[in-house]
Amino acid sequence: KQWYQRRVAITAGTKSQRSGKTVKQMKFKFAAKEGDMITYLNIFRFFVENNKSRSVCKEHLLNYDVLCKADNILKRLKSFYKRYGKELSSTDDDATIRKCLLSGLFVNAAYYHHTGVYKTFRDHFNLSIHPSSVLVSERPKYVIFNEVLGSSQNYMKDITVIESEWLLEVASHYYVNKFETS
Repeated sequence: KQWYQRRVAITAGTKSQRSGKTVKQMKFKFAAKEGDMITYLNIFRFFVENNKSRSVCKEHLLNYDVLCKADNILKRLKSFYKRYGKELSSTDDDATIRKCLLSGLFVNAAYYHHTGVYKTFRDHFNLSIHPSSVLVSERPKYVIFNEVLGSSQNYMKDITVIESEWLLEVASHYYVNKFETS
């Protein structure tokens, strides 16, 4: 899962592409206020809606090869579900998608603290939003993240905005006592 998340969004492109459009401008074309993971989904939807066109990817500085790999994974998942008689459902409801992400990343939840940093629920570890995130200039109250990169600060990567009540709804076994201390 992680191998395509970091590279799927935007590539550096050629020098001529970079002179007309910056990587940052192209990334924010697909940006979602719900965070990086929904932004990645927007990019994938754009790819599919444009018939998986290599030239459209080049024009928008998207990584064609990685998007094709993501599409291949989706096809294999659909095939797997069909083979075992399972029904695969799809949704365009971003809240449902974010809840699904939360169900897998519930231990990677953080809240915005009055001191200006995010803190994890588990151990109150201090975190910041990575500068490459579409949420870098925002301060959502609750988020989940896919990974932490350490440097001079500890940065959350692949961030998704969540609602506090979802924590108890999706992972009550984990969060039932966490809200009393945060």
